[in-house]
Amino acid sequence: MSAQHITVTVTDCIDDVDTVQWKQVAATDTAPVHYTPAYLRAYQTSPLSPFLAARYLTFADAGRTVAVLPCYLQKEGDPYGFLRAVGIEDTGGPALLGHNWYCYDTRVPVRATCPAQRARVLGAVLDALRELAAADGALTAGLVSVPEGDPVLDVARDKGWRVAPIVTRFQLPLHSAEGVPFDSYDSYLATLGTRTRRTIRQYLRRAADAGVTTAVEAPRPGFLRTVGDLTRRTAAKYGSAGMYPERAFTDFVMALGDNARVVRVDRGGLTLAAAVVLLDDERLHMWAGGTSHATLDGFSPNYLLWATEIRTAIEWRKRWVEGGRSNEPMKTRHGMKPLRLYACVTPSGA
Repeated sequence: MSAQHITVTVTDCIDDVDTVQWKQVAATDTAPVHYTPAYLRAYQTSPLSPFLAARYLTFADAGRTVAVLPCYLQKEGDPYGFLRAVGIEDTGGPALLGHNWYCYDTRVPVRATCPAQRARVLGAVLDALRELAAADGALTAGLVSVPEGDPVLDVARDKGWRVAPIVTRFQLPLHSAEGVPFDSYDSYLATLGTRTRRTIRQYLRRAADAGVTTAVEAPRPGFLRTVGDLTRRTAAKYGSAGMYPERAFTDFVMALGDNARVVRVDRGGLTLAAAVVLLDDERLHMWAGGTSHATLDGFSPNYLLWATEIRTAIEWRKRWVEGGRSNEPMKTRHGMKPLRLYACVTPSGA
């Protein structure tokens, strides 16, 4: 397959991809953990949501890999109703989508020397995605959860694709407005509102008095079942408990290796809160977690969980904490900034 003189290679197994080139392109564009071979292999072998086929697209210009994109052929293109909610109704059948609905930072990693070259490569990527969707029998091709301002959105609009905002994602910068990294958790707290800062410090003192401990550790299958249970109970409040099936959740996280850690809040033999965080060079991702109690003995286990995650990210010298989607009040209270996410889709025969 070729598009605009850029050669496109499609494989259906991550192990058949030149992962050295893939990682180089992803690193050039500072792509998140969702684009690492470890994540893609874990999702391929233990998908949290079933798909019909995986498609890994690599694009070369004059023999040099210039772009990569993971896509999934899905029986339903809009399983969570994000697209229908904004009036995109043509995804009721099979769809070829990049990345997947668990990725809240979809992009097309590109290695380009100037904006014109980037636009040319992105145009070739969208053309190839639409052609591949047609060849796979998908009714729709598209990208979901693309951050506002990404150049691919303008390229999609120019091609007549339907582009619409769908959800909001939240990010916490771990540096000052001038770009100076926080040197401690207290330096982060100083950026918050007085009431939130006072509440967090009060909860930390009360939890310590109650004998609460926190830890960050490598995932273990037995404890991941506890994390998964807490996650599903919390996700049920937002109608998304089905996103974390028990067996797939455990197998997926274990396959991530060093890209995943478990954060836990315990008192005695009881786990009050726990989460899986994902890691890449620049970010700690608050990926999935939950709590057993909203409040307990005058403190919130969830606040302690967040404090441990943010403190860990600062200590590990990450530039950002990725807060994912939903729960806006809690996230803005903790200093997270909203970022609109877009979908851009087109009928495969267009």
